[in-house]
Amino acid sequence: MVVASGASGEPRPETAPPLVEVEHLSYRYRRAAEPAIRDVSLAVHPGEVVLVAGPSGCGKSTLIRAINGLIPHAYSGELAGAVLVEGRLTTELKLRDIARTVGTVLQDPAKQIVGSMVESELAFGPENFGVPREEIAERIREVASQAGIEALLGRETAALSGGERQLLAMAAILMMRPRLFVVDEPLANLDPATAERLLTLLRALADEGSAIVIVEHRVEEALALAPDRVLYLDEGRTRYLGSVDGFLDVADPSAVRLPFAVVAKRAAMAPAEPDSSRGAEPAVKGPAPADAAPRLEFRGVTAAIGGTQILRGVDARLGPAEVVAVLGPNGSGKTTLFRTAMRLLDITGGSILVDGVSHAGRRTAELATEFGYVFQSPSQMLFARTVEDELLFGPRNLGRDPATFDELVADSLRRTALHELDDIRSRPPLALSFGQQKRLALAIALALRPETLILDEPSAGQDHRTAEAFMREVLAIPGLRSLYLVTHDVDLALTHADRILLFREGRVVADGPPKVVIADTARWTACNLRSTSLMEANKAWGPAAGPFLDADTLARRLAAQRPTARSGPGREAEGVDC
Repeated sequence: MVVASGASGEPRPETAPPLVEVEHLSYRYRRAAEPAIRDVSLAVHPGEVVLVAGPSGCGKSTLIRAINGLIPHAYSGELAGAVLVEGRLTTELKLRDIARTVGTVLQDPAKQIVGSMVESELAFGPENFGVPREEIAERIREVASQAGIEALLGRETAALSGGERQLLAMAAILMMRPRLFVVDEPLANLDPATAERLLTLLRALADEGSAIVIVEHRVEEALALAPDRVLYLDEGRTRYLGSVDGFLDVADPSAVRLPFAVVAKRAAMAPAEPDSSRGAEPAVKGPAPADAAPRLEFRGVTAAIGGTQILRGVDARLGPAEVVAVLGPNGSGKTTLFRTAMRLLDITGGSILVDGVSHAGRRTAELATEFGYVFQSPSQMLFARTVEDELLFGPRNLGRDPATFDELVADSLRRTALHELDDIRSRPPLALSFGQQKRLALAIALALRPETLILDEPSAGQDHRTAEAFMREVLAIPGLRSLYLVTHDVDLALTHADRILLFREGRVVADGPPKVVIADTARWTACNLRSTSLMEANKAWGPAAGPFLDADTLARRLAAQRPTARSGPGREAEGVDC
């Protein structure tokens, strides 16, 4: 058990040696010009929770790959320094041996699940370790209860939602009974209430003696895990390693989403700045007039996956020139709604209209030219040899003018900030990070010049700065009429959407402006949603009319209203529940 931290942030354990030691680790991928991480050191002890934070591309995923042995066993590159698991060098261990100590939950659960049924997925790891069948059956019963997935037993894994797959991936690691759990952005696909339960489970595992390394962009939520230390990486280097309080003092709130009280305190202490517009003028303006013809309409729609009823009579009208965010519990039908709209899944009842006309006779390829659909798991969209081939696959097959291709690729890469990566056009898509793949999936959709975008979990894999820039660029795209989001990111939905659709058990239970929808606290909570510190701050200090303000804008406005930091919003904001 960790009882204290020294000046360097390294723990002083009572007795137990570290499970993992990272010693002056540097690593450069084979095709990269610069190292992904540089001289990083970390020791993780039994009973300890370490939060790893930092902007996209700072080396978090590379550190995880080094801890679980994928580096150097599955990646080619230049390695300096050492990683030891229970005192043994990972370079001298097999992946199978490392997996007995280190269990990893990947950022994208679609890449981790191999079983066709939930039970077969849970049994896969123990079977490979030669665990007797009777013990495996007992573990399944225990783990299903521990992870809260009893309702998933007996279901096909292909029929699970992204959040349900995330929980299954965690349960599959629990089946292996490792001593160290390494979890990469486990909250990205989970509704807030389920995320809270997962964090409670991780904390309990640590309290029982396991160690936890959690990589997470949603820092405010991850702080509920009560991490013992935070490793803050930037540009591949350790910027900070120590207590949570020290991390909150040094973390960049533009790159890492922090509790509003911290953002407000920083703004109160910073020099006053004029309150100016952030980014380009949005091309999408809403909400749509009440009498506007819907762009996409669902009339009594029902749908099932693998024999499980998902949509149960959905009625919804999504208008042109508006941003609509769909929120609700995992498995409530949010993603399924738009899969039926794109004819990726057949409906079992009701009808769907596009611009007032039934879409029953239209092909998915045709609909993709009107609705740019970005999957929750970007790897489901990627298959070509290079990024440029991915971007041009659709335009080529639609017979677009080849003379426009170069500008089309350049514009799509610029709008998704992928142009900043060296040799991006020639890179293999599946070699990109999860966040980069997510942006590439959007670039593929943009290359078809659709009038409407449908984004499923757009902020997954993105740091705070990238996610905000991502949304600003999307909303400013010329010719874009409307934007529909499926998200568990409450703050993103409230600060960007004109309307909120709340789902529960396959039905729409609320539809209206964000401030109206969140006013019903009981309904909000029943949909597995929670109040964030930014929500509370907007209620207390935001404008009575108009949209929710993002944390930076609201904090700067509050700071500008008071002459000194001593009497400024940082002190008042300390009362916000973070």
